[in-house]
Amino acid sequence: MKFYTAFIVMMLFLVSCNNDKISREEQNEQLVVEKAIEQTILEKIAGSYGLPNWKNVNQVAFSFVVNPGENEFERRWIWSPKLNMVSSINQSDTLSYNRADVKEEFVKTDKAFVNDSFWLTFPFHLVWDDVSFEDLGQQLSPIQQKESTKIRVNYPKEGGYTPGDSYEIYVDDNYKILEWTYHPKGQADPALGNTFENQQSFMGIMIDMEHANPENGFQLNFRDVVIK
Repeated sequence: MKFYTAFIVMMLFLVSCNNDKISREEQNEQLVVEKAIEQTILEKIAGSYGLPNWKNVNQVAFSFVVNPGENEFERRWIWSPKLNMVSSINQSDTLSYNRADVKEEFVKTDKAFVNDSFWLTFPFHLVWDDVSFEDLGQQLSPIQQKESTKIRVNYPKEGGYTPGDSYEIYVDDNYKILEWTYHPKGQADPALGNTFENQQSFMGIMIDMEHANPENGFQLNFRDVVIK
């Protein structure tokens, strides 16, 4: 009888331990799920611009236009991100190269492409690039004086064409960028500040087609955007 009682107690103990083990495993699984769901504010910004749809993009064509109008400056591009191919198009010819192997004669063209495509897809670079960031809380955006969350984004001091640059971005409640200021090499005073406006959708990729600063007359537009 004592043996039988001890056996029952032992079985209850094992069942209890097993239940505790299952409970702990379920809790751990839940923590993994919650951690996977949790996103940084940079990931939320990129997501609001359609980053999950980027995997479907085979080609991006666009014109980068500064001071649109009679005296405008324009560069035209065709970009195949999956192939890493870029074509620069002008009135006389088309120059194509692979970004995986940028030869010396293409460096100047590649610097221009990096600049122009960075403007076009800046929200995605917040996730694509190796950056650090600091959430500076609620502040009014400098140009439009709109309520926003201010975030400072810092690039590494080494690597790339312009190492050490920083950007202060102003984001609304929908994680859309209202404005930014650009700080070359992380300097305190911005070299440029402008709006992000006229957002349009291309295959679920959101592009801010206009960037402006009324105070100094700066205007940058995108034209002839095609994403497929």
